[in-house]
Amino acid sequence: MKDKKSISLRANAKINLFLDIESRRENGYHTVKSLMHSVSLSDTVDITVSPSDTTQIAITSSSPSVPTDRTNLAWRAAEAFLSAVGTTCRVEIYIEKNIPIASGLAGGSTDAAAVFRGLNELFDNKFDTQSLCDMGARLGADIPFCIVGGSKRVGGIGEILADAAVMPDCKIVIACGGEGVSTPWAYGKLDSMYSAFDGSAYSCRTEIFDALTHSLRAGDMSGICNNAYNIFESAVLCERPVAQRIKDVMMEAGARGAMMSGSGPSVFGIFDLDCDGAERAVALLAKEGIVGHICCPAGEN
Repeated sequence: MKDKKSISLRANAKINLFLDIESRRENGYHTVKSLMHSVSLSDTVDITVSPSDTTQIAITSSSPSVPTDRTNLAWRAAEAFLSAVGTTCRVEIYIEKNIPIASGLAGGSTDAAAVFRGLNELFDNKFDTQSLCDMGARLGADIPFCIVGGSKRVGGIGEILADAAVMPDCKIVIACGGEGVSTPWAYGKLDSMYSAFDGSAYSCRTEIFDALTHSLRAGDMSGICNNAYNIFESAVLCERPVAQRIKDVMMEAGARGAMMSGSGPSVFGIFDLDCDGAERAVALLAKEGIVGHICCPAGEN
């Protein structure tokens, strides 16, 4: 690294149109069957690299809730990338935060993915996409998807990606009421509810997944909404009444479908383009002190 260089990237949030568990591994990790889709709600990640004899990483953010030390996945992404290149430099990362934090939208993972993508570009595309995904998978299950974005069928613990058809044009409202959800707690509750996903006691909803992917290929919005599924709703919504209320408000406002994303507590609602349901949902949520974001499906990075 001889010269100072900078880049700015959008880091899109994701929603899960489908999320189920196939099995629980001996190491405690869960094998998932999911369909993730990028949405236009995004953070902005600015990266500047400059020469240095030692590795130096500095993170700042518009949000005081964003960690600025090694607990931030973006920090560890920069560290991992420089280690893979075998070089040292100073990396300054600024995160303009718009995605709700710890909400099931992959906000931290998408920022880390942007760091991988941005550093790769600043270092003359030293790695191909698969190599970046392999690096990302070692840090977080959602990072490989966030590196590529778009619409993907997801397997394994998040590292197995396959193309899926994109959603038809629509409005998507995303809202989070501020209730915290610990992902390990949510998985633990599911393990208790479904006998640790023992094969004789639980069967993944493969038929619903297949119907969803068929509906995506056909551009059938009714089929997409009718076959959207998230197993975490069975564990989380009964414990997080605000998330349940957000889902109810979305449907009352005219959503074609509404569901929690990831382990929550964010909820998204899908609305037709040619109606004011999305705006009505945002207004109704605002009366209850909840911020709603109107966005749309997004393509690959």
